[in-house]
Amino acid sequence: DSPPEFKRSCLVCSAPTTCTHLGMDICRACSSFFKRVKMTGKEYPCRQGDGKCPTTQAKRSICRRCRFDKCVTVGLKYGGPVIQRKLPAPSILERIEHEWKSMRDRRREKELQMVRTSHARTRVYHPTEEIYGVQMDCCHIVFNMLVAETFTLFKNIFPAFRDISFKEQELIFKDFMGKMAIAEGYYKTRQIWGGVSKFVMCSVVTCFDVEMKTEGVLRSRAASFLISYARAYADDQNEVFMPIFNRSKLVEREFYALIVLVMGELDTSCGVSEEALVLLDRYRQEALEGLQCYYQNELGLTDFSTRIGNLMSLNHAIQECKSLFKVFFRFFSTMFDVMIAGDRMKHFFL
Repeated sequence: DSPPEFKRSCLVCSAPTTCTHLGMDICRACSSFFKRVKMTGKEYPCRQGDGKCPTTQAKRSICRRCRFDKCVTVGLKYGGPVIQRKLPAPSILERIEHEWKSMRDRRREKELQMVRTSHARTRVYHPTEEIYGVQMDCCHIVFNMLVAETFTLFKNIFPAFRDISFKEQELIFKDFMGKMAIAEGYYKTRQIWGGVSKFVMCSVVTCFDVEMKTEGVLRSRAASFLISYARAYADDQNEVFMPIFNRSKLVEREFYALIVLVMGELDTSCGVSEEALVLLDRYRQEALEGLQCYYQNELGLTDFSTRIGNLMSLNHAIQECKSLFKVFFRFFSTMFDVMIAGDRMKHFFL
């Protein structure tokens, strides 16, 4: 009698196999795939985004990420030669993430050092963050910190601007700064407070209480009117921005892309060169391409047109908010003869 035949199947894809590969019951195709990935060091995204794609041969096209993970799970090992691969340069969104978080940490440290020395400081309760109410005696210092740190961010995430004149860099940065501050304010408010309601973030560690009672606190009629006018301006801006902002539910990577989009929507009065406009368009395209890869590879989305559309709408809303702020600030600085250190705020906002 002939010995009984044992039916073998690949531990990865379940295909029939008659012999072992790499010391295990793995078919030739899966063992070759595993060795190729290990040799080249390639990294594949999960097709569905959740790492749970089926790897059986019944599937016409197996997800390469999940197929490789299954090879590792069943215990496949490869000790042969590998090809040394250079790490790809970080994408613009990865660059923004690194630079943004570094800037945020530096600003937090500097702001806390400054606010803690103010005799008028008021701690605002928050379960995890050290937050203070905004004070007029700190505003100019905080603003100067913001300008310096944002310019460092600007240079680091958009290095190609070094190829254009400093005058054009200054024009682009001036247009960019105010819009970025608006986007950051709303985004950080939602991060810290869950939404725009009682408190609005003015910087990394300071906020404004929109429900603050002024009766009996502000003796000056002009000061009381100023607060009322500021609230009316805030209501107008929220009416423009909040509906689309709430609908968008921005994730972190989308916020980084929004930073690039608001910069690319340059005020036509800036009058920059064609070379500068080409660079703006290049960065904008790079951000959108990176965002699409994020949607497909990390979120597993196949239709992301609505999310892209929401970002574009947010971008346009920020442009309108910038115009509203210029009107408010012009009135604010003219009617109340506001002390503006070195006219730096006027330089950026008027």
